[in-house]
Amino acid sequence: MFITRLSPITLAVVLAMQPQLAVAEESVAAAEAAIEVMTVTGKKVAYANNVTDETAKLAKSPVGNVMDLINNLPGVSVSQGDAFGADDYTTIVSMRGFVIDRADQQLGITIDGIPNGGSAYAGGSKANRYLDTENTALVEVGQGAADIASASLDALGGTLNFISANPEAERGVQYGFTRGSFNARRDFIRFDSGQVFGNTTAYASMSDTFNNRWIGTGSNGYSDRLHFEAKSVTELEHTKITARLSYDDTDEDNYQPVSLAHFDKTPRWDGLTNVWTGDPDIDQNFAEAWSTLRENTLGYVKAEFTLQDNLSLTVTPYIHLQSGRGDWLPPYQHYVADANGNRVTKGNLKSIAYKYVDQQGRPILDPKADLTGAKRVSSYRHTHYDKTRYGTMADLQWELDSHQIRSGLWLEQQDRNQLRDWHAVADSKVYHYYDEKPYWVQLDDDYSNNVMKFYLQDKITLDDLQITVGVQQYFVDVERKDLLNTLGQDKIDSDSKLLPSLGLVYQLSERVELFSGYSQNFKAISDKVLEKKKASQLADLEPETADNLDIGLRYAGDTFDLSATLYKVKFDDRIALLTYQTNPDGTPNYDAVGDSDYDNIGGVDSSGFEGSFDWRITEQFNLAASLTLNDSTYSDNVLGVKNNPAGKKVEVIEYKSGQEIAGIPKQMLSLSLNYQQDDYRAGVGAKYQGDYFGAAKHSYVANQDVWNKDKIESHTLWNAYLGYSKVLSGQQLVNSLDINFVLNNLTDEEHISGGSEGAYLLGAGRSASVTVSLGF
Repeated sequence: MFITRLSPITLAVVLAMQPQLAVAEESVAAAEAAIEVMTVTGKKVAYANNVTDETAKLAKSPVGNVMDLINNLPGVSVSQGDAFGADDYTTIVSMRGFVIDRADQQLGITIDGIPNGGSAYAGGSKANRYLDTENTALVEVGQGAADIASASLDALGGTLNFISANPEAERGVQYGFTRGSFNARRDFIRFDSGQVFGNTTAYASMSDTFNNRWIGTGSNGYSDRLHFEAKSVTELEHTKITARLSYDDTDEDNYQPVSLAHFDKTPRWDGLTNVWTGDPDIDQNFAEAWSTLRENTLGYVKAEFTLQDNLSLTVTPYIHLQSGRGDWLPPYQHYVADANGNRVTKGNLKSIAYKYVDQQGRPILDPKADLTGAKRVSSYRHTHYDKTRYGTMADLQWELDSHQIRSGLWLEQQDRNQLRDWHAVADSKVYHYYDEKPYWVQLDDDYSNNVMKFYLQDKITLDDLQITVGVQQYFVDVERKDLLNTLGQDKIDSDSKLLPSLGLVYQLSERVELFSGYSQNFKAISDKVLEKKKASQLADLEPETADNLDIGLRYAGDTFDLSATLYKVKFDDRIALLTYQTNPDGTPNYDAVGDSDYDNIGGVDSSGFEGSFDWRITEQFNLAASLTLNDSTYSDNVLGVKNNPAGKKVEVIEYKSGQEIAGIPKQMLSLSLNYQQDDYRAGVGAKYQGDYFGAAKHSYVANQDVWNKDKIESHTLWNAYLGYSKVLSGQQLVNSLDINFVLNNLTDEEHISGGSEGAYLLGAGRSASVTVSLGF
């Protein structure tokens, strides 16, 4: 196979014409050899896993979120409020009944194996904060389980490992220019150094991306993102050193989740407004004031030492810095007083909300007061997030006859601060310009997490049988310090027990292998639980665990590959968000200190089937598909107290054993047909998502007890792309040209793309983008 110096997009097109190559033993090795990989259906390991191919990037606009690349893999559903994924607040990932959303983080995310620091909105960062699509080599998804060395505190249901591309061997520049729907624009440039100093290759890239929200026009909100990446690889005689740095500065305006009734009535509007009216009760929903601002810097240095022919050591220190803010526009201000009735500016103390001030600017606290000459007021509420993480991973591998022994350690120190302050809007009739000095600092909390994980694994090869036996354990200390209200420190431990894993891979023939694996996964108790409760009130709260069992087969042929897995998961001690902080009318409760109340609410049983195939029909045509069948139900009754229709408090079953888990699709089918001949390419794909219940918590309907409700109807989304690629010979300045046109939601389907119980995301309408990429 002949490969010349091309831009990554052009290279992907050339490679789409090549036959599928053998699966690499390790995912990182596969990434390093990405120029020779088209499709990978799974590594030779004892758990279900899939890897994205280059076609996934062709079918997605570079404006989009890198999380979208995994959406067509079996078992995986990615839903986002924005047409291009430019709103982290509403990005949701589900897999085998486990989710990443605002309330739960049950799937691990790593970047080149480096932990992402959690995926929660308040202080977390998903992969889109660290990677551009153009610099992503592949994404490895471990459904249910993960590599034993995976560094994550959230990997109950598996891990998503996003692997960055390596530098090119030759010097060159790539420039990408994208324009699309909703005023989308993107400029991307990358410089590859080629080989320098005789042993090092490196690149640096920068992108600038903008798009408006797909709902409405004018001042309807937007996303503005500046992103930088640099990576170098140095090959020494017995050592390989990889260094990477990424910086991301994002300003995103959010989407508002809606009720099912709202969707049925207005499926193209989420309730946020695009015109400033001067009325705070209306302008609290002004789209450009619902904002997420984040800066993330992640750097690591990975040193791989060959100590002996059969002994290797990898050490990877890393650091992550984050700062950010979340904005809301409450239609009132607060009068905050201490125990003696004196007005104060700090502390989570007794407060009275007021909407008017008199002509002297004094708060009018009496709701029956004469408002003649009074002035309306409002607030701009900011929640600030700051985080510093630093850690080290060490992995030792020893080849001994038929044994591959592996042991390792992960250490991390994480410190974060969460501060909430309220600012007076200068003139609510004009705009949400605000006083930089807050009139009230509501909370100021420091959190620290100390993490240690160790693992030990032996992979034994006996002719055609491979046996893997492993054990891991986590030691996690979580601490909170209230800096405002003199409540002192509060600390909980979230250690795991010894977590075993066992796997078998049997090579039935040259093309067929059978596998089966068991693993016990763990999620540490998040520091967010201390936002609402003291450690003494959490004495009975247990870390979450999940027992995963996979059994399946993989087939690799000359023109056809197949992977099929049956799985069963027992999820115990689920910690859930029991109460969303909203008012009875559904508007946000701006005064709530924490976003939730956490408790163990019993267990979940999940079972299902995941299958995928890749069929190279001819040299020009390729057909790929994935199928997911999932059944997730509560395994225990969860009791609670609430008012019955007569207004009397009674004990009820909040979540009922045997009821379906809310928000988890039971059936998904993805299908794509791709064409490539000479310089031209095209593809069309569809993803079907079956109906499911959006809510499972108890309610009274017509005086009847109801648990599963809000039936979300099935839908199918169609996507297509067209492209042209040309390698230019001679001495021209430009040596390659690539044009790619992408259409998403081809039929403009109205749909719900996901969400939480009773709060759903409107699916984006049709969008289009075109990208011109030039190689120099």
